[in-house]
Amino acid sequence: MKYFQLFSEQPSVEFMNDFLKCYGLNGFDDTLEFSKGDLIEHNTVEKLENMLLEIVMYYLPCKAKIYLNDLNEKRAITVLSQFLKLFNYTLSRKERIVTKKKIIYYKIQKIEDTKLHINNKNTFELLFQ
Repeated sequence: MKYFQLFSEQPSVEFMNDFLKCYGLNGFDDTLEFSKGDLIEHNTVEKLENMLLEIVMYYLPCKAKIYLNDLNEKRAITVLSQFLKLFNYTLSRKERIVTKKKIIYYKIQKIEDTKLHINNKNTFELLFQ
């Protein structure tokens, strides 16, 4: 994703580390899985609202109105996913059923790790007749 579709400028790594701490994550390489329930426990929405002035600086004004008004856990996950794409990371999602409830767990992954890599050293020759 090009950053100018949603963002006016690329955020700094220091900002991203502070941003990730709102979600209870230590950095890009944190392998912790989290759900919406975990975001409620960490008071993520309140922490993001405290950082809102910094976050708005990076978004285009028209996009900030869409994604940053009435923040909730779902929008917080969307905003996190958008920021991670700028640094070639993505949020992977896994559904699990716990006590008869479907819970979606999220985890940060590099985009390269989500692609299938095939190492084939054989050479083939195609002949058309």
